[in-house]
Amino acid sequence: MRPTILPRVSRRSLLAAGSAAGLTGLASGLPATAASAATGTGTGTTTGTGHLVLDYRPSQPTGWPGTPGQSFGTTIGGHTAVKDFTFNGTPYRVGLLPLGQSGDSPDPVYRDFPADPDLAFEQRLADGFGSHYTFRYQGGFRGRGELRVQSYSVFVTESTQDGMAQVGFGGGLYVVYEPDPHRGDPAGDGDLRWIQVVRLTGGPQEAPSEVDNMGRANPYYLYGGLTSVDGTAVCNFHDVPQAMVGGSIALDNQFKGEVFLAHDTGTKDASGRGVVDILGGLAYGWQVRQTAA
Repeated sequence: MRPTILPRVSRRSLLAAGSAAGLTGLASGLPATAASAATGTGTGTTTGTGHLVLDYRPSQPTGWPGTPGQSFGTTIGGHTAVKDFTFNGTPYRVGLLPLGQSGDSPDPVYRDFPADPDLAFEQRLADGFGSHYTFRYQGGFRGRGELRVQSYSVFVTESTQDGMAQVGFGGGLYVVYEPDPHRGDPAGDGDLRWIQVVRLTGGPQEAPSEVDNMGRANPYYLYGGLTSVDGTAVCNFHDVPQAMVGGSIALDNQFKGEVFLAHDTGTKDASGRGVVDILGGLAYGWQVRQTAA
């Protein structure tokens, strides 16, 4: 049976059992059912190591556009590491990727430079935009505690469309950039963007990684950079990559991404290409696996 796709704007593709199912990135917000599926929201306790601060909070506005029927986008909230669900009578689990961490509740991982060979961040960026931009990798930040992670959770939704059961799954990341001006970090102003490279694996026709820019004429991620939240200017990043599938297919999928803060210098090199400095960033992701009955 060919899977049926919930009508959403798709910017990636999930391929399984020879049929395509949509993978959507709702950085602009989640349906209420998805938000309610998240459990284990954070207590607000702040911990930090180096450039990364873990400050998980309940669902909150992001400052970016919302889904239809919502006045603003919101985060999933908290730090939910796993969710169990059943699809076509088979038990599954969606969970955050360990990324080399021990324990059962992994966090995003800070990186000075892109490092995942499957994503090939530098190569994808050069292939897609090297003729118009020069990318200078700065080796991270100069200060401490610049990236405050306020939401990193997986979720599951279940619904029925035209009499067919469907299931949605995925995860969301929300990060606020807080520069350390005393150590030379760039201010969180309009010159800062985010660049993300992503890949979804699983199914018989796996695609390579891609720059997640929604097909625009620049490499910048759409839902990130300078915005306003309740009257306060912030520089943030928000993405909720997710899949909605239906029909008789088996699930065995993984999403991962690397996202780096980028400073558009507004200058050009000797060849006339725009100069962009790549600062520090994060690796994150989720995976779906069958579990024991």
